[in-house]
Amino acid sequence: MTRDTHGRGRRSELMMRVASSLALASVALVSAWFGGIVFALVWGVAALSVWREWLFVIGVQGDVRSARFLVGALGVTGSIVAVMTLKDSMILAFLPAVLSGLVLVALFRRKDMGWAWQLFGPLYSSTVIVGPLALRGRATDGLMILVWLFLVVWISDIGAFFAGRTVGGPKLWPSVSPKKTWSGSLGGLIAGTVVPVGFVLAVKAIFGVVWLSGAGLIGLTLSTAIIAEFGDLFESAMKRHFGVKDSGTLIPGHGGIMDRLDSYAAAAFYVFFVSEIFGI
Repeated sequence: MTRDTHGRGRRSELMMRVASSLALASVALVSAWFGGIVFALVWGVAALSVWREWLFVIGVQGDVRSARFLVGALGVTGSIVAVMTLKDSMILAFLPAVLSGLVLVALFRRKDMGWAWQLFGPLYSSTVIVGPLALRGRATDGLMILVWLFLVVWISDIGAFFAGRTVGGPKLWPSVSPKKTWSGSLGGLIAGTVVPVGFVLAVKAIFGVVWLSGAGLIGLTLSTAIIAEFGDLFESAMKRHFGVKDSGTLIPGHGGIMDRLDSYAAAAFYVFFVSEIFGI
């Protein structure tokens, strides 16, 4: 392959990734705007897709895969229903997903597979929707918080990509993710903090929304960006453990839904947990 052909191939791949990202971002923002049932349906499908791809990654095949998917899907769906009906202690909405994981371990435990991969699969999948759906349901600041969360994940990813490509340098964790660098990680954290903080301050100034400010806002944004990066590394480590390159082929240039939502799932769970514990 000539250098020119290789260059065109990389540009074509980048354009495909950009187009896919813009399409997914549009769906996310539109669903966030409408909230309620629309948000639950869109992200419920995403959560079930993550659960399906989780089973693929851990190597569950054949007819038993359908049975396991059904058990986990019931747990994830139960968590969605719970978060839409509970008024207090919304962290309990994760209980149906946890219970379905326990059922999976009891019914389908395999000697060649650690029990934790089945137990935590439905819980991981439900983090895609439970926390964000609860946050979106907040009357005065829900939409702003959700868009802020999107920006933390998206801008961190974009900042890490361009900083890593531009600066390069030592690898962050080569045995898990060979392409990630320390410079990319730092660039992602900076961008993923500055832009979302600026967004919140702008919304508060224009619309008078009351939420975090000052050091609290900066600290939560930075820590969320860090958790998002760990979410990405976790999925990379999981795929390496099971010898899988991508969780699926649904999204051109990105792989599967799980590949696209790894950072988001971790960040969404963290923000929801912090908001429930500290009442922010």
